[in-house]
Amino acid sequence: MTSATVCSNAYIVEGVLGSLPTVALVHPSGAELVVALRGATVLAWRAPWGAGSEEREVRDLLDGYAAESELLAQEATRSGLMLPFANRVAAGTYTFDGVTHHVPPAPGEVGTLHGFVRLQDWELVPGVDAEDSVDGAVSVELATCVRSTDVAGYPFDLETRIRFELTEESLDVTWSYRNVGRLAAPVTAGWHPYFRVPGHATIDALELHVPARATVATDAGLIPLDGEAAREVRAAVGPLGLAGTTLDTAFTGLVPDADGLARTRVLDPATGAGVEVWQERGNMHVYTGDGLGGRARASIALEPVESLTNAFNRPDCAQQVRLAAGEEREFRFGARVIAPREG
Repeated sequence: MTSATVCSNAYIVEGVLGSLPTVALVHPSGAELVVALRGATVLAWRAPWGAGSEEREVRDLLDGYAAESELLAQEATRSGLMLPFANRVAAGTYTFDGVTHHVPPAPGEVGTLHGFVRLQDWELVPGVDAEDSVDGAVSVELATCVRSTDVAGYPFDLETRIRFELTEESLDVTWSYRNVGRLAAPVTAGWHPYFRVPGHATIDALELHVPARATVATDAGLIPLDGEAAREVRAAVGPLGLAGTTLDTAFTGLVPDADGLARTRVLDPATGAGVEVWQERGNMHVYTGDGLGGRARASIALEPVESLTNAFNRPDCAQQVRLAAGEEREFRFGARVIAPREG
């Protein structure tokens, strides 16, 4: 069991999801983050929601696992941290520095996808003050290792840490990973969260905005086409009404705002309220959740990823995924509440 750190007005508390330990980060505003140590998986993000101070109540903004059995089965990979690869590896096979490797699917899965740190137990990093950031943010940091003997087909050694920072209206993530082996390794990261907009049982009345210059074209197995054929040039997406729209689509060529961050938004067009996901680089994969049974289209996956799907097999991603021995890389992204329009 992990240790708990308690502060005067912000704290980390321990809990369990079934038999799995969790930590909860609580902000003075009432915002809350619940993370399972299995996979460093965000189970819930709650934040004050509404137009005025008297109307605001803490609401669920993330559609996470509701039970331990769902997490263990990795149903829909809810909030899965994807490393050392994001989304699919074609046929589970890749060649790196002249050596061909095969990574089999995870137990219960039909294809090799979404990496495997989501299946590992992470540890709470000691000595990280839960009340140590600017803007009144509170934080928690988790860590795990990937060893060359852990997973067939990935003979490389990594150490990785992730820091979640919570404010009244935002969840910001800083994810770093280091190659601690003696050889270069292929690595790319991504996050697979599902977001909901309070007051909407489905996403059908919402609209999507993606600041992208291109859509990623794929084959029937959702593997991007070779070379430039994978990039279908287009104008930015949005406002795109989600009623009748089915997406399991990556967008690339993201256009950043003046602060260097690219922002994807899902909004209620009637009020302007919603959620935005920001990222400092990479691509955005959007999934409208049509194949999720009883939870189909209840939420939308907005997935910040560093590289194209199947990046380990793409010459145009070779330098992007290559991590030299001793090298460390960082990927920053997060989510924020968009308040309703005034008036």
